[in-house]
Amino acid sequence: MRVRLSAAVLLVVAATPALATEGGTGHYLLGSRDALSGIVPPPGTYVSTDFVYLNASVDLLSIGGVVLANASTEALVTKLSMTRSFREKILGGRLMVSVTQPVVTGSLTFDSIVLGSNRRVKDSQTGLGDTTITTGLGWDEGMNHFSLQTSYFLPLGFFEPARINVATLDLQALSFGKNRFGFTPVIAYTFLSPKTGRELSVATGVSFSARNNATDYQTAPEWHLEAAALQRLPSGLAFGLAGYAYAQLGEDSGKGAAQLRAALGAQSLKARVFGIGPLASWQTKFSNGTSLTLKAKYTHEFEARRRMSGDVVQIGAALGF
Repeated sequence: MRVRLSAAVLLVVAATPALATEGGTGHYLLGSRDALSGIVPPPGTYVSTDFVYLNASVDLLSIGGVVLANASTEALVTKLSMTRSFREKILGGRLMVSVTQPVVTGSLTFDSIVLGSNRRVKDSQTGLGDTTITTGLGWDEGMNHFSLQTSYFLPLGFFEPARINVATLDLQALSFGKNRFGFTPVIAYTFLSPKTGRELSVATGVSFSARNNATDYQTAPEWHLEAAALQRLPSGLAFGLAGYAYAQLGEDSGKGAAQLRAALGAQSLKARVFGIGPLASWQTKFSNGTSLTLKAKYTHEFEARRRMSGDVVQIGAALGF
């Protein structure tokens, strides 16, 4: 039996009886913006790697044109990013451009409603997700920092529509990419006091997705608010809390959404979720001007509706030149 694992499934966690958005999540990974989210970094080149570990399960999931039952997954998502911040300014703001490529390793176990069998299916895969390009402008006014950013999600990851042969129990259900373009404009603000070391960062945006023509599924716009409050110490250590709120602004549509709505017996697929947890980071600068930032974060999600929720552990490292 052949199954392909999807980053769309893997970039979220835990269980709720029913899901909105195709694959249980949108392009945007909640919690992507936390500390210093309102600051475009000083001119230079930055490379970073983030590891996101999660363990997830859900009663019903619509993905690739198929409704799956009792799905569970364990995954490690590796995000590789390169950012360039320029000295030249546009409208008085500092310009930055970033490219992020996710690599996913994980396993998925599930029953298929379509197959109508109690047989459990399990598969482990590794592959590329969709590529993200982010552009932004940042302004600094004393202790206040502002940025406008837009992330573009390019459907370059592997995708195949679901394919089922009931007679042979051959199943092709999942893919690495979402097979649709998306973009997320974000406004962010950071208050940072050099004297006290106190930081408050807030970012809000709306994610828009094109229709997945292969599955006839249109994900409705998704609003998200992310925030972090930290205490920074002279040693470079920082600690505090980070969290987010998420809610869909409309109803998913198309044949794929109607299929999921019928399977759930639900009139609405609007999703929401909240998350909060501790965040710690450490930053230092070497004599040659290179900077190093290490970060660790744990997020617990709660009050979910029509969306996966659970726990996420993330660690990351960034070098600046």
